[in-house]
Amino acid sequence: MDVLSDALRVVRLSGAVFFTAEISQPWASFSPPSDRLRPLLAPDAECVALFHILAEGEPCWVTIEGQPPVKMSAGDLIILPRGDAHVMASDPALAPVAVEQALQALSTLLRDHTGNSLPAMKYGGGGAATRLVCGYLHCDQSFNPLLGAMPQVISVRVKDGAALVRSTGIDTELRALAMPPETANWLESTLRHMVSEALASSPSSRTMLARLAELLFAEVMRRYVEQLPASESGWLAGLHDPQVGRVLRLLHAEPARAWTVTALGKEAGISRSALAERFQSLIGESPMRYLAGWRMQLAKRRLRETGQSIAEIAVQVGYDSEAAFNRAFRRLVGRPPATWRNGGRSKLPRADLVAPAFKPAAGAAGRF
Repeated sequence: MDVLSDALRVVRLSGAVFFTAEISQPWASFSPPSDRLRPLLAPDAECVALFHILAEGEPCWVTIEGQPPVKMSAGDLIILPRGDAHVMASDPALAPVAVEQALQALSTLLRDHTGNSLPAMKYGGGGAATRLVCGYLHCDQSFNPLLGAMPQVISVRVKDGAALVRSTGIDTELRALAMPPETANWLESTLRHMVSEALASSPSSRTMLARLAELLFAEVMRRYVEQLPASESGWLAGLHDPQVGRVLRLLHAEPARAWTVTALGKEAGISRSALAERFQSLIGESPMRYLAGWRMQLAKRRLRETGQSIAEIAVQVGYDSEAAFNRAFRRLVGRPPATWRNGGRSKLPRADLVAPAFKPAAGAAGRF
């Protein structure tokens, strides 16, 4: 069982590029955090990850509060898996407009945008230009062990057949992970194709860009996990640990089985107490609590995508009775499964309905 692929499948990341931008120096833009963007970009989503590709032109800087600025050059990709608020600028010393102005601009643009082409905009101070392709990935389930384990920033640079993935660590310093040559070639061709599709801005480009964004994110995450240092902690590091990784694979392969920590330890070749301690240390919660959360993610997927009864779903995810499942679902999700199902069927927005989030503020040329 590939646990990362399984988690990505159930969380179901979907991609949508929402604008291209040609920006001239000096400039600075502010992107609000995902919890402020989500109601406008993807109201039914539980999480939003943002990404930017510097298609061509002058370098720029991406800054998150508490983290060192990340420099982007032509061909670079930057992903913000948690959707943190960030500033993009030709100079990190420039100050953008306030969050409420950015949100108001997004609301206006979403309301007024029409047509089949990708939204495109030009702004800035009239100097040297930078062209960006910006977008988001949304998911309809916030599976915290996966999303919470991701770094705030993942930067991908592909050059001369080599790929370097940089990310923020717990010490806020950027760390670099080299990718194998075959990954570098795939990333380079995929990024080039995404830029080409975005700039072509044909009606069919939107669907292609959405799928490419999903594939790109999954591949970067897969390679990122493979290259994590042994000293790393968290859910992603747990996938590499011999015992904890084995337990995660068992829980994902047979979530309905009546697992105990003792049974899991026996399968993983580790004592019950040692497994409980190591699992808690790496994953941040006990094996049984993790299993309960994973069962809820599977149940939510079945509630949304199938017409099965709640009793049938309860059995499939490991509960002896519908009543026990109802209690567990309400405790972990906050609503009974029937209520969640009835309120969770509205569709996520199409990529063609998403518009650019920012525009220059009046009287502040070059900043937005």
